[in-house]
Amino acid sequence: MNPKTSLHIVLILSFIGSGFSFISYMTAGLFYTYFQQTLTAFSQTMGDELSLAIEALSEIPRLLYISMGLFYGISLLGAVWMWRLRKSGFHFYTLSQLVVLALPVLFMGKSAFAVGDAMLTLLFVAYYYFTLRRLGIFSQGDAA
Repeated sequence: MNPKTSLHIVLILSFIGSGFSFISYMTAGLFYTYFQQTLTAFSQTMGDELSLAIEALSEIPRLLYISMGLFYGISLLGAVWMWRLRKSGFHFYTLSQLVVLALPVLFMGKSAFAVGDAMLTLLFVAYYYFTLRRLGIFSQGDAA
């Protein structure tokens, strides 16, 4: 398969993931009070184990939702720039994805580290790096 075609296929996955996450986190952050009330009401109708998980979710600070939303937005922007074969898109995407992995740990402690998310992030970053390198993007100047 042509490297540019495979790049576009994987970028579409990033558009979906980062776009959906951007919308979800920003909505939860902007409508935080309503979100908290809904989670509280929902947790009262569930069993004990699920209720505890929902209560933990409702204790996440608004700033984390907003921060995650903003960095997913930056990730989406990086993916758009990579679609246009801009080297800076890779850097924006990579940096924002690393911040997205670190933010929950900063807000909630090391138990919030998601190994699966980290592995998926590393896989995507490695794929983008090697594909963009194969396309010669890292060997030339970045057209702004």
